[in-house]
Amino acid sequence: MTSASDDASDQVERLRAEGVPADRIRVDTSLGTRGARPELEAVLGDLVRGDVLVVTRLDRLASSVLHLVQVGQRLLAVGADLRSLEEGLDTTTDAGAGMLPTLELLAGLQRTLVSASTRAGLDAARARGRRGGRPPRLGADAAAEAQRLYDEGRSVTEIAEKLDVPRTTVYGHLRRPT
Repeated sequence: MTSASDDASDQVERLRAEGVPADRIRVDTSLGTRGARPELEAVLGDLVRGDVLVVTRLDRLASSVLHLVQVGQRLLAVGADLRSLEEGLDTTTDAGAGMLPTLELLAGLQRTLVSASTRAGLDAARARGRRGGRPPRLGADAAAEAQRLYDEGRSVTEIAEKLDVPRTTVYGHLRRPT
């Protein structure tokens, strides 16, 4: 795998110098952290037991540590190996084989740190009086009006039509304590 956006010809030459046959080199033109990667999917789908996926650099293969772990798990599932020229990673060796479990641990740590940071940010926002989510569709006066009409025996449909909101909005506000 190589990147079309970062001088692919140099990367192709490096792969060729490492003995990768020209017909086995794929150039991925859809790099990004969220976009589809059809060439990568094709390469991973073609791998069989004993194959070695050779990349010039790990960032040409994966957009994050988590993505690298996911690719590594797919390689393990089919019995293929990974070799990254720049980083010197080679899972066909004993030392390299231990790297994938280490990466899984790092990805888990990354998820934990992001989750903790997000939680801390939300807690700090709540302490400042901010609340998450969309603002209520009905203001305090309209919600009180809806509750009053409901308490008088009006149907939710009638209340929704009077306030020009969907019935689900009325139900949502009736469930809240007034």
